[in-house]
Amino acid sequence: MRFRLRPRRGGNRRVIVLLGVVIVWTPFLLLVLAMLLARLTGCEVNEARAHPCRVVGIDLGGTLYAMMMGWLLIPLMPFMVLTLLGGAIAGVAALVRPWRR
Repeated sequence: MRFRLRPRRGGNRRVIVLLGVVIVWTPFLLLVLAMLLARLTGCEVNEARAHPCRVVGIDLGGTLYAMMMGWLLIPLMPFMVLTLLGGAIAGVAALVRPWRR
């Protein structure tokens, strides 16, 4: 017996949208992670320069400095707002859809 698999409708579109959301939100998540690591380790981190940050004998100052992508958030902010609005609209649509049937 042979089964014929039909491709899901909109499957590629979902992957592309999810990839776009990940790309848009990555700088913000890295910024939050860098600030959290700096606070937990007691290190100073800012966008001016890399400060020495020794944790278990390893200098994390350069890594934390590289994770500070705060300026990249400014041009991405409109796209971040669009992803939030799109998620809210998709959530409301998912809640309303069962009532319409």
